Amino acid sequence: MNTHSTVNARRSAAPSTVALATGQAMHLGRLGGELTVLEGRVWLTRGGDLGDHRVEAGERLRLAAGENAVIEPWDGGHAASVKWEPRRQGFVGAVLSEPLRALAWALGALAGGFDALARRAAAGACRAQGCVSGGDSMAT
Repeated sequence: MNTHSTVNARRSAAPSTVALATGQAMHLGRLGGELTVLEGRVWLTRGGDLGDHRVEAGERLRLAAGENAVIEPWDGGHAASVKWEPRRQGFVGAVLSEPLRALAWALGALAGGFDALARRAAAGACRAQGCVSGGDSMAT
C-alpha cells in the first residue's frame, strides 16, 4: 500500500462521509462499524488478514470491534467516497476508555522507570564489587 496522507476516522459514534483522494488512506479505528462505498472502489487492508479486499460502490462491509482496518482508493487516478458508521460504544466503555488508556500509559512509564532503576542499581553493585561473575566467590 503506497500512501501519501492518512485520515483517521473520528472517535465519535456519528456516521461520517469522507472523500478519499488518490494516495490518501483512512484508518477506521478499532470500535468496529459499517463501511459503505458510495462512489468508486476502495482497497481494504485488515490486520491479521493475509489478503486485501476490493469494495465496490454500493457494497457494505461490517467490521467487528477490535479489527484494525485501513482503506484507500483502488484506482490510482480516481477518488472514492465512503460512509463510515462506527459502532456505538457502550456506556461503561465510554466512561472507562480514557481513564484506562491513561492508566496503561502511566503503568508503562512506571515499569520503564523501575527497569532503569534496576539497571542502575546492578551497574553500581557491579562497580562496587568488581563484577564478580556467577559461580565465583568473594570469600577466597
